[in-house]
Amino acid sequence: MNRLRTILFAVSLLAGLVATAHAAPQEVKIGVLSFRPLEQTRQQWQATEDYLNAHVRGNYHFSMEPLFLKEMNAAAAAHRFDFILTNPNHYIVLRARHSLAAIATLMPIIDGRPVDSFGGVVLARADRNDIRDFADLRGRKVAAAEEQSFGAYVVQRWALFEQGIQIGEVGKVMFTGMPQDNVVQAVLNGQADAGFVRTGVLENMAREGKLELDQVKVLNRQKDTEFPQMLSTRLYPEWAFSVLPGVSETLKRQVVLTLLHIKPEDAAARSGRYYGFTPPGNYAPVEGVMMRLKTDPDLAQEFELRDILHQYMQPLLGLALLMVAAAIWLAAYLARNNRRLRASFAERSLLDDALQAANATLEHKVAARTLELQKSEARFRQMFESHASPMLLIEPESGQIVNANLAAANYYGYSIRQMKTMNISQINVSDKGEVARERQQALREERNYFVFPHRLADGTLRTVEVHSSPIDVDGRTLLFSVVHDITERKRLEQQMHDLAFYDVLTGLPNRRLLLDRLSQALVTCVRTRQHGALMFLDLDHFKVLNDLHGHDMGDQMLIKVGRRLRECLRDEDSAARFGGDEFVVMLEGLAVDADEAALQAEAVAEKIRQALARPYLLNRTGANGDPEEFIHHCSSSIGITVFKDHGGEIDQLLKWTDMAMYRAKEAGRNAIRFFDPTMQAAVEKRAALESDLYEALAQGQFELFYQVQVDAARRPQGAEVLLRWNHPQRGLVPPLEFIPLAEETGLILLIGNWVLDTACAQLKVWHAGDAMSNLTLAVNVSARQFRQPDFVELVQATVRKHGIPPTSLKLELTESLVLEDVMDSIAKMKALKEFGVSFSMDDFGTGYSSLSYLKSLPLDQLKIDQSFVRTIASDNADRVMVMTIVDLGMNFELDVVAEGVETEAQFTLLHRYGCGNFQGYLFSKPLPLAAFEKLIGGMTPQGKPVSYPI
Repeated sequence: MNRLRTILFAVSLLAGLVATAHAAPQEVKIGVLSFRPLEQTRQQWQATEDYLNAHVRGNYHFSMEPLFLKEMNAAAAAHRFDFILTNPNHYIVLRARHSLAAIATLMPIIDGRPVDSFGGVVLARADRNDIRDFADLRGRKVAAAEEQSFGAYVVQRWALFEQGIQIGEVGKVMFTGMPQDNVVQAVLNGQADAGFVRTGVLENMAREGKLELDQVKVLNRQKDTEFPQMLSTRLYPEWAFSVLPGVSETLKRQVVLTLLHIKPEDAAARSGRYYGFTPPGNYAPVEGVMMRLKTDPDLAQEFELRDILHQYMQPLLGLALLMVAAAIWLAAYLARNNRRLRASFAERSLLDDALQAANATLEHKVAARTLELQKSEARFRQMFESHASPMLLIEPESGQIVNANLAAANYYGYSIRQMKTMNISQINVSDKGEVARERQQALREERNYFVFPHRLADGTLRTVEVHSSPIDVDGRTLLFSVVHDITERKRLEQQMHDLAFYDVLTGLPNRRLLLDRLSQALVTCVRTRQHGALMFLDLDHFKVLNDLHGHDMGDQMLIKVGRRLRECLRDEDSAARFGGDEFVVMLEGLAVDADEAALQAEAVAEKIRQALARPYLLNRTGANGDPEEFIHHCSSSIGITVFKDHGGEIDQLLKWTDMAMYRAKEAGRNAIRFFDPTMQAAVEKRAALESDLYEALAQGQFELFYQVQVDAARRPQGAEVLLRWNHPQRGLVPPLEFIPLAEETGLILLIGNWVLDTACAQLKVWHAGDAMSNLTLAVNVSARQFRQPDFVELVQATVRKHGIPPTSLKLELTESLVLEDVMDSIAKMKALKEFGVSFSMDDFGTGYSSLSYLKSLPLDQLKIDQSFVRTIASDNADRVMVMTIVDLGMNFELDVVAEGVETEAQFTLLHRYGCGNFQGYLFSKPLPLAAFEKLIGGMTPQGKPVSYPI
């Protein structure tokens, strides 16, 4: 018997389980307002429907049905839906009619950023100088899409009202119908003077190529760094996800939690083109605007004196007329007017009854609204305490945490009691002043979305987004803040950014980022007039490495190529990998002169070519399975295009540079070629000149010229040696043409040593005789030569080699050279000064800082720059500068030499101001050695020059 009972119980239990498993799920219907074709809207929200079915706990089946406005109103009246997703103004209307309650607010994505609000834009054509602000709309023709459109008509009308402008003061309002693109076209075509559209319409039309943003201007434009679109009005909360009466609290709570957990990367958000949902926004401003503008008869209206006058103007006017008539007739017809007076009193009594009835209705609505607010506050407290998202109530002035829910306590690691004793500054590690200002912005509803670093109780720093808005609680205005942890999302966003704009293998920018930087560089070149350069680099025979050793070896080499490229470039330059073994380099901020810019680009390209040609040490697995290293050699072919004013021809620049790279390959690889033949010729000319410089040193093509220096009596005191290059084909090459190249290539060191050695050798010859034994020679020293660590030893060794008195050698330094490293300069000058060599400061007066160091420098002589001497007779400022330099020389006991003296007038003034030594064409041009010795021999003992043809 017991066994039979057991079997019967098991059968009953199994039958119950089968019945439960097959119980039909509860149908939950969600209405969605549609402005597009219904099928398109259905596809947009299908993924959200699937998400709810997959994530809402319980035996429910969700279905979302899109309807147009008229059908949605009928369906809501018939209670066909449990939830409704619609725009803010429609939600306010349905709430008044059917007692809906918002449980979440939709957050669309705008320009890649989540927003939970929108506004309106008032626009005019950019060339309409007669329309600058709202006041200029009086008497104008304004276009709008529909009269009932909240974002495209009502909010603009309210913004005008706030500035004292009634819609009736606008000349005419024309309604174009949807879409709102029609409004913008009406303004551009001149059919309307201005237009009303929702935020985002202008940006969308610009993205679709229908509009250039500089064609229009936005009136009353608001500054809101957190809202990514142009704006003319206040911001209002986005679409409301609301629940109808009768839906169970369990289902309502499950739907709210599921909506708030939708992430941007979920299929629901991507298909629906939104970021997610947030706790319900404050729709009171929407209701207030609709009530004040009377856009819906179901809403309680605000009454003003002018409203009452408008409503009862005719009865009151009739009453006044009756009273006047009664007064006139009273004198003659008292009896008849008595009846009329009774009738008038009766009519007045009826009017009083009507007014009392209206007041009673209004009081009833106020009481109902108060009750609704009390229920809403109770629902808020319940939601606050049980919500899964961390929530805080904060005192806006001090930042004191007034309350926190359990989710916040669990998230931050404190108890609720602890959090109530804390200030938000103990959690938010941002600047306290900035956080206080942002609380005030949230209090004024200027912003309600913030991103902060928050510190948890265990010291962990997390990045959170905070939605904060003012709310009245127990008679206090507090900030209601909802906290979402976005640390992981920020990390993923950065990772996605890197994947979108950087090459995964080398870490260099990819093609997309390089093209964007190139586009910006073209604009910068037009503004600054400086050139830029684009280089294509292709690794020679790279395929051989992949074929012989595998792609792993190729990847190793590409990584090393990326590192070497970065080492060759400045911070403002860019290197990118276009794919395979192709790399692109972009240089910015090159010279204004095209030839000089080409030389600069060629120098960088040569640096890159040499760097990439160095051997590569790669790792591989040997035949026995052990790791081993091997050396691989690889060169590169480089094509260059120099650009400045190429407009937007990016594709053309890339094509030219690619052609130049293939020319480099055709030239035998491991080469550099320019697309522009002129620049290529300039580079080749420079290369040839560099080669000739080396040949000049080997073949003895350099020669020293001498320019005499005299005292006030025109007696020769010495000379300055000047370098000349006697090229076998080109003749005398100007120093300005080859000295900068010698500085760049480092040849200046060999050339400078030759000049110093030759000058000392000539001094030795002169000191062997009597006629020129008292002369000194001044030798110019280059910056690169002076900075050599062994410069002092080199000079001393050269003087000792030729056995000349050190006092006969004078070294000329420029101000910029000395001031580049003052301490090093002083040390070297003092060492040579003690040895007996003297120093002259060349081009004195053209620098800016030398006066403060003049007392520390062991100088013997100052040379007045010829730019001051040239105009001394005509320019008072130059005369003052010369007199100042002479006084400085006297005060510091230094000789002063004026260079560039060409006229007697200049000589006379310089002598009058106290200058004691002179150099210039007035006395002699720079001469070869033989001519110079003849010049000195022809001078009289008194120093008067004899006639000598030059």
